[in-house]
Amino acid sequence: MTGARQPRVSVVIPTYRHRDFVLPTLQSVFNQTMQDYEIIVVNDGSPDDTGTVLAPFVESGRIRYFEQLNQGQSHARNAGIDQARGEYIALLDDDDLWPPDKLEWQLEFLERHADVGMVAGTLQRIDERGDFGRRDPWTASITFESLFRENPFLSPGQTLIRARLLKELGGMNAAIWGADDWDLWFRVAKVARIMMLDRLALYYRIHKDNASKQTARLLAASCATLETHLRNVEKSKRRQFRFGFHRTAYLGLGGSLTRAARDCARHGDVLGAVKALKGLLPLWRGLLFDPEVRINFIRDVRWG
Repeated sequence: MTGARQPRVSVVIPTYRHRDFVLPTLQSVFNQTMQDYEIIVVNDGSPDDTGTVLAPFVESGRIRYFEQLNQGQSHARNAGIDQARGEYIALLDDDDLWPPDKLEWQLEFLERHADVGMVAGTLQRIDERGDFGRRDPWTASITFESLFRENPFLSPGQTLIRARLLKELGGMNAAIWGADDWDLWFRVAKVARIMMLDRLALYYRIHKDNASKQTARLLAASCATLETHLRNVEKSKRRQFRFGFHRTAYLGLGGSLTRAARDCARHGDVLGAVKALKGLLPLWRGLLFDPEVRINFIRDVRWG
């Protein structure tokens, strides 16, 4: 596990206000069938007693622990990446869990496929009661162009990346909130192959504090990321790629804002309705010029 020699895998866990989740997360790493790893935990200025909770693991040498002022998850991930000594890097959020063979099968795959820069697997959701939900589908082929349709990974915890590649790319873009992982996949896909296997790689917790529930902010970040990488696409394809993503983004995020605005209006909350509708502004091109997005919007306004 940890030690002076170079580990095969560095596991990077940023943590913030999840002192009740981080211990099961760590245990899922301790339970891995592949034990040649180090664990790097970066406390992103948690106001709770996370540091005290983790102290026994620091003292025993089971984790390497760092603290920083609160700067956001991307900064914390990058701090961990900078400290990583392994040949491969696995990113894991502090509220998610790995199945026991996650590192083993992903490491074996990358060692057998030198041309692959990153490998990923599927995930299964866990609700607040601890019940397992559906397992997400897998995407057989992931390319720079296919990433414009959608982000195929709900969490970086599904992946294993070559450390040299990740560091050469500069880690996460800390200026992007919520879509920093999708941005990274674009940058990886430009220079290396990404493979996704139909094997379970992550148990993803659903709870009230999930960052992915900040719908309007996530939609804005996603659309900004889209526009950034569209600059690297020939002009004749940009409209097609943009509208393709806008359709996906509306169904995944925009529709919930429309329904929220409709419900606020029905209850006389005009300000709430306006605020929800403002969250749709990043999709203005799709709403104005793409019939499919417009039809879904009208449907949600009327019926929900």
